[in-house]
Amino acid sequence: MSREPAPAPAASPRAESVTAAPRRWPLGRFARVAVLALLLALVYHRALAKLAEVWRTNESYSHGPLVPIVVLALLWLRRRAIAAVPPAPDARGLVLVVLACVALVAGMRADLFALEGYSLLLMVFGLAISYQGIPRLRKLAVPLGYLIFMLPFPPVIVNELSFALKEITVRLSTTLAEQLGVLVQRNGMSLWLQGGELRVENPCSGLRSLIALLATGALFAIFQPGGPWRRITMFLSAIPVAMFSNVLRITLLLVVGHYLSVQQAGGRAHDWSGVVLYAASLIGLLSVRWWLSPRARRPRTDRQPAVFAR
Repeated sequence: MSREPAPAPAASPRAESVTAAPRRWPLGRFARVAVLALLLALVYHRALAKLAEVWRTNESYSHGPLVPIVVLALLWLRRRAIAAVPPAPDARGLVLVVLACVALVAGMRADLFALEGYSLLLMVFGLAISYQGIPRLRKLAVPLGYLIFMLPFPPVIVNELSFALKEITVRLSTTLAEQLGVLVQRNGMSLWLQGGELRVENPCSGLRSLIALLATGALFAIFQPGGPWRRITMFLSAIPVAMFSNVLRITLLLVVGHYLSVQQAGGRAHDWSGVVLYAASLIGLLSVRWWLSPRARRPRTDRQPAVFAR
C-alpha cells in the first residue's frame, strides 16, 4: 500500500496577518514633534535670535552652535535605551512649563537674556516630563542637560569669575616666570618687563578656555567608563586643567617678552599661544581620562610551589 504524503500545515491567520502587515512610520508622532518645535520657535524667537548673536559675536561662546549637534548625537546613541522605556506622560511637568513661562516673561521685562535662555532649558525638561514621563526622562536627562553649555553665563557671574581668574593667573604666572629668570614687576594687572608693559585684559583671564573646557570635560565624563565618582572627577578636572594651561600661556608670553621683545610677546606669540593653550588643555583632559579609566587586573603568575601549596 502506498502512503499519501501528509498535507502541509496551514499557516494560521494570525501569523499571516503579522507577516503581511506593512511597517508603518509614526507620522502622527513626527507631526506632533514638528508642531511642538514650531510653537517653541515662535515663543522663543527673540531669545533664539539673541543666542545666535552671542554665538557670533562673543568668542567665549563660539562653541555654542556645536552643542545642539552634540545633543542630537547623544540622543541617537541612546535611542535603544530610550525606546526600551515606555512613555508615561506626567502632568507634573506642567509645573516646569509654567515656571519656564514666568522666567521667560521676567527675563524679557527685566532685559535679562540669561534668564530667558535658562527658561528655554527649563521648558525642554518640562515638556519632556509632560509627554514622555519621569522614567524616560532619566534616559533623556544627560543629553538634554548638555544644552546648558550653549547658554551664556549671567553677567554677574562672568565678571566675578573673570576678575578671580585674572588674579590667580597673574600671581602664579609671575611666580613661575621669576623662577625661569624673568625680571618682572607687577602693578595690578600690568606686568612690567625691561622692554615694556604686558597687560592682562579680560580675554586673557582664562574664562573663555574654562567655558569651552567645561563643555569638553562634560562630554568626556559622559563617555567615561567606571562609577559616578570617575565621571564627576572627569568633569571637575576641567577647571584646574583650564587654569593651569592659562598660567602656562601667560608664563610663556613673559618669557618671550623678557628674552626676545615685548612686541613679539604681544604679537605673533600672543596669537600662537592660544593654540598652545588649547593643545595643553586637551592633553591634560586626555591624561585625566587615562588616569581615571579602570584597568583590567592581570592574572597572577607567581604561584606557590607544590611543597608550600599542601
